[in-house]
Amino acid sequence: MNHVPAELKAVVAHAEELGVTLLGVCGPQPESPDELTRLEGEYQEFVALGNHGDMNYLAKFATLKYRAETLLPGCRSVLMFGLNYYREDGVDAGRETNRAESRDTSRDTSRDIAPATGRVARYARGRDYHKTFGKKLLHILQRLQDTYPEESFRRFTDSGPLAERSFAAATGACVTGRNTLSISPLYGSYFFLGEVLSTREFPAFVALPAGQGCPRGCRACINVCPTGALTAPFRMDARRCISYLTIEHKGLIPVDLQEALGDMVFGCDLCQEVCPLNAVRRPATEPDLLMSIAGDEVALGEILRIKTHGEMTARFGGSPLMRAGRRGMLRNACVAVANLGAQELLHDLRRLSADEDELVAQAARQALERFSQ
Repeated sequence: MNHVPAELKAVVAHAEELGVTLLGVCGPQPESPDELTRLEGEYQEFVALGNHGDMNYLAKFATLKYRAETLLPGCRSVLMFGLNYYREDGVDAGRETNRAESRDTSRDTSRDIAPATGRVARYARGRDYHKTFGKKLLHILQRLQDTYPEESFRRFTDSGPLAERSFAAATGACVTGRNTLSISPLYGSYFFLGEVLSTREFPAFVALPAGQGCPRGCRACINVCPTGALTAPFRMDARRCISYLTIEHKGLIPVDLQEALGDMVFGCDLCQEVCPLNAVRRPATEPDLLMSIAGDEVALGEILRIKTHGEMTARFGGSPLMRAGRRGMLRNACVAVANLGAQELLHDLRRLSADEDELVAQAARQALERFSQ
């Protein structure tokens, strides 16, 4: 940790009490005027190419991405915070679990087939970070407001239009990797970003300088992406990203991309798993993020048998999986069943082919067609 300016010592200490890190502080714009023009131009190109897919809010709020003062008039400082979420497979609240406990217990005993399961990205296995991290930032904001009652503050946790990765890089605490993710020497890329905007000008600060970033010539993340979503270093076509397809995309998953999803039913960690900068990673300590609401894998049969939103909430309430909802999770599970050739679930696919939700019914029919090919 670099020397902490006197004005920030209380903020740093309070954040640490809450289990988060003040990564650094920067101004209300992440770059010089010339660089800002370049960033905004690149983002406008990203949107113009349609690379944002169904995420229409990315186009709607494009003009706000790099200008914090549009979100908090008079903003003079942006305080960037990080919350580590890394967890090994099979970890539940800091201990190893019997992974079979979270699986569908039904079996075809005559063939002794273990239930087919779908993988869940690390960040989504416990409680929704928007709730956990957002609450911590609210505590920090309230403390700042009490200390500086004449000033204004606003917080975001991946819930506002601000280009958080650019602001994190502007503090000097992070670099943006070729996989387009923020990378910190404290946590690698396995951490959440959040920020508090302030009309009070705080001194520039960096907890730990980010260093040089991606090794020269490294293309590990680009090469491992099975859908080709990383079209070039630092360039992403979200429409092909597995995380986008399984979470944000509203329609059927394109047939030409389905096989590449493998057994992934919510999110993807592939570009992080191969990143050499993630050799430095430390286990998360936040209990909410170590819960196993979803866990690292979920029985596909269990997903396919969710009949209502109420059942979805009973099983995954409080989890990031609720963002995909019943229809998204069943769509994803249908794709995974076909990819795994899980014939023991054919009866579920046939039942779902007449589901009241037409998207689910179409996904089930597509999966059945793949079995017949």
